Amino acid sequence: MTRLLKAQVKHNCDELKRLMLAGEPFQKQLYRLYEKLRADGKYTWTAEVYRLLLLCASDEQKEQLLHPALLQAFMALGQTRKAHAIAAKLLDKNPADPETRKLLRGLSARAENTLPPYTPLAALSSYAAGKQRASRSKTAPLPSAWENADQLFSKDNLQKLGYFDKQKQFARAPRTRRAALTETFDELVSSYLLGNYRASAALAGAMLETLLALHIRRRLKTQKISVSGRAGQHIFDLNLHDLAACCAEHNLLTPRTLKLIGAARGQRNFIHPGKALLEQGGLTPAGARVCLLAVLETADEVL
Repeated sequence: MTRLLKAQVKHNCDELKRLMLAGEPFQKQLYRLYEKLRADGKYTWTAEVYRLLLLCASDEQKEQLLHPALLQAFMALGQTRKAHAIAAKLLDKNPADPETRKLLRGLSARAENTLPPYTPLAALSSYAAGKQRASRSKTAPLPSAWENADQLFSKDNLQKLGYFDKQKQFARAPRTRRAALTETFDELVSSYLLGNYRASAALAGAMLETLLALHIRRRLKTQKISVSGRAGQHIFDLNLHDLAACCAEHNLLTPRTLKLIGAARGQRNFIHPGKALLEQGGLTPAGARVCLLAVLETADEVL
C-alpha cells in the first residue's frame, strides 16, 4: 500500500472541515482515511481519526472501528488508560486474540501520558466536538405564530381575509404586472398572519403604488402625468402620496378608498424608526390591519 504523507493527511483534514462547515456528509471520507492510516501504521493520526469518528458513529460502527492497530496507536502515544479501554473491548469481542494479549503485556510498565501531541486532526477533532456541543445547546423558543402556522394559514382564515377572491382579481391585472401583484399579495398576507406588521405595512404600500399606477394608466390613457404643478413624470416613478393626489385630482377613486389609502400611508411611515421615536408610537396590529384593508378596498375598486 502506498504510504500516506503528512501533506496528504493535511489535505484530507482540510476537505473534512470544508464538508463540516458546509453541513455536507463527511463520514465516508473519514472512514476511508481511518482505514488508510491504520494500515499505514500512523499511530498519532489513527488515534485522532478514531476520536473524530466517535462523534458521528453509531454504536455498531464504533464496534467496527476496534482493531489491534488502534490499541497500538494509543500505546504509542502513551495513553494507557485509553489503551486499556480499547484492549478490554477487543478481548470482549475476541478473548483469544493473541495480538491483543501480546500488546496488553507491554502496557503494565508504561506511565500515562496526559498530553497528546498536537496534529491537524487533533484540531479538527476539537472543532467537531465543539460544533456538536453547540448543536446540543438549548435554542431560543420559536415565536408562537410560527409554531401555530398551520392554524394561521387555514383555509377559513384565508377566506376571511378575502385571499382567494383577491387572487382571482389580480389574475385580471395587465400581464406585465400580474405576477408581481400576486407574489406581493402572498407575502403581504403571510406577513400579516404571522404578525410581521412592519413588513405588512411596507408590502401594502408597494401594492397600493402598483394598483394606483395601473389604474391611472388605464383611466387616463397615459404613461406620464403632472402632479401638483410639477413637470410630467412616469406614473411608476411617483410615490404613494403623488399617486393618491393624482387620483383625487381626476376623480378616479371614491372618497372612502382615498381616505383608507391616506390612513395606510400614515401607518406605513411608522416603519421608519425616527417617526416612531419622535411620535412616541409605532405600528400597531390595528395599523397593519388598516394597511391590509386599504389594499383590499383599492383592489375591489380598480380591478
